Amino acid sequence: MTGKLFHALATSLAAHQEAVVGSLAERVHGPDLLTRADAKRARLDEVVAPAARVAVIRRNSPGYVSDLLAVLGGGHVPFLMDPSLGTSELAKLFADCGIDAVLHDEVPKLPPVGGTVAHAGTRLSPTGRAGARPDLLPDTELCRLTSGSTRTPGCIEFSGAAVLGAAEGWRVASGMSEEDRILCFAGLYNGLGFNAALIPGLLAGASIHLPAGLPTAGNIRRHLTAVDPTVLVAFPAAYDSLAGSGGAGIRGHRPRLALSSAARLAPDTSAALARHGIRIADYYGIAETGPLTFNPDPVPGGGQGYPLPGVSLRFENGTLLAKSPSMGSRYLNYPGALEDRITESGHYRSSDQGSLTGRGELVLGERVDDSFSVGGKKFTAAEVEDLLGGHPEIDACSATMVAAGTGRPYLGAIVVARGAIDVVALRRYCLDRAAPFKVPERIVQVPEIPRNGAGKTQRAEVARLLAQRTDD
Repeated sequence: MTGKLFHALATSLAAHQEAVVGSLAERVHGPDLLTRADAKRARLDEVVAPAARVAVIRRNSPGYVSDLLAVLGGGHVPFLMDPSLGTSELAKLFADCGIDAVLHDEVPKLPPVGGTVAHAGTRLSPTGRAGARPDLLPDTELCRLTSGSTRTPGCIEFSGAAVLGAAEGWRVASGMSEEDRILCFAGLYNGLGFNAALIPGLLAGASIHLPAGLPTAGNIRRHLTAVDPTVLVAFPAAYDSLAGSGGAGIRGHRPRLALSSAARLAPDTSAALARHGIRIADYYGIAETGPLTFNPDPVPGGGQGYPLPGVSLRFENGTLLAKSPSMGSRYLNYPGALEDRITESGHYRSSDQGSLTGRGELVLGERVDDSFSVGGKKFTAAEVEDLLGGHPEIDACSATMVAAGTGRPYLGAIVVARGAIDVVALRRYCLDRAAPFKVPERIVQVPEIPRNGAGKTQRAEVARLLAQRTDD
């Protein structure tokens, strides 16, 4: 633990006294944010031991940012976690990563903890952890999750230098400055919110606005009017919603930069919003490497941008390999798994296919594994199948994404059961144990799982069976 990240953030917040971190309900200036963080740090230090591992499981708010600063400022290590994760997923993460305490909103799925104490507007719950746990690397300052590359959520260790490297590369490429007003609908635990808004925004002295509520078209329009942002950060589904509203309420609001990631943006969406002056930069990044590309002059239907400073992209039989100044160190709870994906040249072997155009812009192809992305959340088919397979009546199952004609793709699954299943009860069983985005929207009971001669599941046939039942 070197303290590089906290020092850089605190120095910038103190220097940019006019910048705010806010919502429609409150606006907190940089020095006041540091004061709040210091009070929280003192309370935290009364409850946890030095160099504690603290999970932060909160919705976006100024309080999230002061919590993060409190953990970093106290010499502890924050673990940024998705509030939608299920009880079983959180319990496993707490155990496998050795979490000492949790800073959280009212999270119904929080595993049993050792009581909750007041913590200046948030909840602080010690876990009562005891026993051995894996050591963190000496320079680890922050941990974030991924589940697109591991069977269950993997915890990536990041050095302060890696986090700052990602932020500086993004700040320079995007031209982010103290003149910017960032409106961020992406969760701050996610790479889009963390690497493209929160950390570079704080370091640049920009103001960051964190909306409450879902990114519906109405909520986005309301915040566009209230904030008049220069930078808009959201997942593709939010832009789909905004485009589907016909442009009502967005005329006259033209952020200089609109950012999207995690899933490819529909060309119709980018074209519709471009007609209203909102051009969306659909950049590419990986949880393990940080942001990799950016296009300051995006066009509808274009690629995913050009490599950021210090980024190297290579291709091996079409599979994308990436190296950046912001690489994660390892998975704390999957020893050796990240290292196995690093080539001799130091490139991370991704699960994406792609190519570079003659001008050097990245154009993504298909995924080369059974991982999915729903609403900016990445996860694997194995996670869904393990979840369904845990039900005592399910003998076999297979999950896949299904293209629904002209509509949005959805997560579906086929199951082989010992008797007739109650699909509603099965979905409720899953929702009690996992994040909602990992629960199939459609579940179909079948006599057997379609397999090829080698015994491998035929995903295309699974998708056909699900689509067929949709059309029935």
